[in-house]
Amino acid sequence: MSNGANLTQNDNLPKEVRDYYDKGIAAVKRENYGYAVELLSAALALKQDFAEARYFLWFALWERQKKLPDPLKIRAVFARIAALFPTLKGLSLQKRGKTWEAIYQLEKAMKLDPGNTKTLNAIAGCLLIEGQTFNAIKILEGIPLIDKKSYKTLAKLGQLYKSVDNYDKARAYYEATLRVNPGDIEAERAIKDLDALKTLKGSFTNPQQNK
Repeated sequence: MSNGANLTQNDNLPKEVRDYYDKGIAAVKRENYGYAVELLSAALALKQDFAEARYFLWFALWERQKKLPDPLKIRAVFARIAALFPTLKGLSLQKRGKTWEAIYQLEKAMKLDPGNTKTLNAIAGCLLIEGQTFNAIKILEGIPLIDKKSYKTLAKLGQLYKSVDNYDKARAYYEATLRVNPGDIEAERAIKDLDALKTLKGSFTNPQQNK
C-alpha cells in the first residue's frame, strides 16, 4: 500500500461481497439506511478488512440515527448507555493484544452509538495495530462529519495519508487542521515538509526536467 492513488479495495472483490456492497451503496443513495446497514454488515462479515464497507456501514448508522423522529430519539439515549459495555470490553481486549476481537466489540458499540468519536478512534487504533492503514483512514474520516472542530483527527488523517504517499490528501487534511486550529505549528511544518517532499519526488520521477 505504497501509493495513495491506489487506496481502494473495490477491485477483485468476491462476487457475493461486491453484490452486498453495491446494493448497500445504492440503498445509502436512496437514504434507505436500515437496509443499507443490513447489506453492508453482510459484506463486512464476509470480508473483515473491507474499508469502504466499514465506512459506509458507519455512515448509514449515523444518518439513520440523525433522522430518527423526535419521539424515538429517547432510544438513542438508551443505546448510548448500552454501548458502554462492548466499548469497555473492546478496550480491554485491545490492551491484551486481541485486536480483531476488540474491533468486533467496538463495532457492536458503534452500531449502538455511531456518533461516539471515541469509539471510532478506538477502532482506528486497533486497525493500525493490525497494519490496516486504509481501514483506519476510512473510519477516522467519519469523525470530522460528527465533530467539525476535531483538529487532532484532521492532523492524524494528514499524517496517515502522508504515510501512504498520498501527499495531496495529506496536504488537504493539514490545511483543514489549520482552518480549525489556526497557528498549529505541527500542521504548518507538515505542509512545508509535504511541499518539499512532493517536489523532491517529482524530480526523481522526471530527471530530464533539470537538463
